[in-house]
Amino acid sequence: MDVTITFLEEFDMRRALILLAVACLALSFAASGCGAKKADSSRTAISEAKAMQTTQEKVDYLASQANAFYNSKEFQGAIDIAQYILRYLDKNSVAAKDLLEKAKEQLKAQAQGMLDEAKKGFGDFSK
Repeated sequence: MDVTITFLEEFDMRRALILLAVACLALSFAASGCGAKKADSSRTAISEAKAMQTTQEKVDYLASQANAFYNSKEFQGAIDIAQYILRYLDKNSVAAKDLLEKAKEQLKAQAQGMLDEAKKGFGDFSK
């Protein structure tokens, strides 16, 4: 059995690996919304959505914005957008319902952490 690899076979393998890497990179951009910019505020995102043609475009855009706010730990913005989707665009949006629940949980945990820190600070004064 001859194990030697010819120059052309090695070239084809490199080209295949490069194509695979490019495909993976393209898929990661597509999955992350192609790097869509997060609006400055939830109010701005909602205003931008109002200019869109279809309800589905509005829901998709706002869901991606709500995710962007959530991922940047701006949970109240994510909540505001998810509630807008459910109240005015699609009361059955699973994505908005899921995100609303997750963001509320995170906001509650964030508030509890702040409360715990405040308690520690007041505990130091009593000594």
